[in-house]
Amino acid sequence: MIKKRDIPTKCKFLLDKWKGDLNLTNYERTKFEDILNQLDFQINKLQKKELQISVYGRVGVGKSSLLNALIEKQIFPTDIINGNTKISKSYKWYKRFKRLNNVELIDSPGKDEINNSNKEEINFNRILDTDLILFVIDSDLTRVDLASIKELLMNRKPILLVLNRCDQWSTRETKLIISSIHRKLSFYKQKIKIALVSSSPREAKIKQDGTIRSEQTTPKVNILKNELKDIINQKGEILLCINCLRIADKFYTLLKENRLLKKREEAQILIGKYATLKASGVAINPFLMIDLFTGLAIDSALIIQLSKLYGLKVGGPSARDLVKKLSFQNSLLGGTQIGIQITLNIFKQILILGAPFTGGLSLAPTAPIAIAQAAIAIHSTKLIGRLAAYKFLTGTNRGDGKPRLMLRYLLKKNSDLSIMLGDFKFLTSNTDKNKTYLLP
Repeated sequence: MIKKRDIPTKCKFLLDKWKGDLNLTNYERTKFEDILNQLDFQINKLQKKELQISVYGRVGVGKSSLLNALIEKQIFPTDIINGNTKISKSYKWYKRFKRLNNVELIDSPGKDEINNSNKEEINFNRILDTDLILFVIDSDLTRVDLASIKELLMNRKPILLVLNRCDQWSTRETKLIISSIHRKLSFYKQKIKIALVSSSPREAKIKQDGTIRSEQTTPKVNILKNELKDIINQKGEILLCINCLRIADKFYTLLKENRLLKKREEAQILIGKYATLKASGVAINPFLMIDLFTGLAIDSALIIQLSKLYGLKVGGPSARDLVKKLSFQNSLLGGTQIGIQITLNIFKQILILGAPFTGGLSLAPTAPIAIAQAAIAIHSTKLIGRLAAYKFLTGTNRGDGKPRLMLRYLLKKNSDLSIMLGDFKFLTSNTDKNKTYLLP
C-alpha cells in the first residue's frame, strides 16, 4: 500500500525506470524531442514540488481580475471594457501549502483573443502543461466553452469551473444558469462543482455633485479561495503526478504507434512463419490436447518475438497470460475454435482407428480435415498476432510501471478528482480506436 506522501517519489521512480527501459533509438529521441523535453520539465516540477494553476476561457470573462482577487494584489493588468491579456503572465503565490514548495498562478490570453492559429496552439499547449485549470465563464456555457472543456478533458486535464460576475444576477437567474450548465455538461456523468465568484463587483454610488458613478467593491472569491487551498493541500502532489503521467502516456502512445507502423511488414512476415508452424503441427497431430498445448506455446512464442520486434518488454508468463486473455475475449480463439477442433479431431480419430478395418480407405478423408484444421490454425495465429499488437498499443501488463496503469491507479485511489476530470472511462474510450492501419 503506497502512502500518500510517498506517491510523488514512487511516481518519479517508476517514470525514471520506465524511461530507462524504453531503449530509445537516436531517431526516436530526435523525432520525439519536444514531448520528451516536456516530460522532463514535468518530472522536474514533480521533484521540486512546484504546482502550476492557470486560468482559461473566452476573452473578457474576468480571468485576470480573478487572479488579482485571489492573491489580493493588482499583479495582472485588467481592462474594464475588454480583455487585456495578450501573452501569458505568471505569479508565485507565496502561501504555505502542505507538501508543496511553490504554487504558480498563470494568466493566459482569452480563447477567442488570438487570431493566429499557431499562437493559439502554443497558448493551448502552455495551458496543458499546467497542473490545474480554472476554467472561467461569466454566463451560460457557449459552444466555444463546451468545445474547449471537451478538448481539455480529452487531454485529461483537471478543471475547476468558475462562474464569474455572479453579482449581476438574481438568485433565480443564477440557479437557471447553473442548471443549464449542468445539462450541457451531462457527459461528465455527474454534477460538477461550480465555484460562484465576483472578481471585480461594482455598485452605483452617488457623488457629492449628484452624479451616479460605478465603483468597484470588495471581490467575493473566498469560497473559491478556500476550495483551492483544500485542493492544493490535499491533492497538490497527486495533480503533479497526474500531469507527469498524462504526458508520459501521450509520449508512450506516440512511440508505440511509430514502432508498430515501422515494423508492420516485418510483423506480418513473423506472424506468417508462426502461423505456418502451428498449422503444420495441428494438421499432422491427431490428439486434441497436444494441439491445444502446442498452439498455446507457439502463440506465446509469437507474442514474445513480436514484443522484441517492437522493442516492448513482454516476458514468458505475461505472454501466456495474454494469449489466454485474447482467447477468452475472442470467440474464434476461444470456444468456437476449440469446438471446431474437437469435432474435427473426433472425426479424424474415428477415421484413423477405422483404417485397419477398411484397408486404409478411411484415411483418405483425413486430408481435408487436416487442411481445415490447418486453415483454422493459420487464421487464429494471424488473429492472435493482430490482437497482441493492439494490446501492445493499449497496454498489457499490470505492475509494469507504465504511465496509463499508474494514472488509473491514482484516479481510482482519488475518486473525488473525478469532479474535475469527469468520467475517466469516457476520457480514454476513444484514445486508441481507429488505429487499425498500425496493426499487422
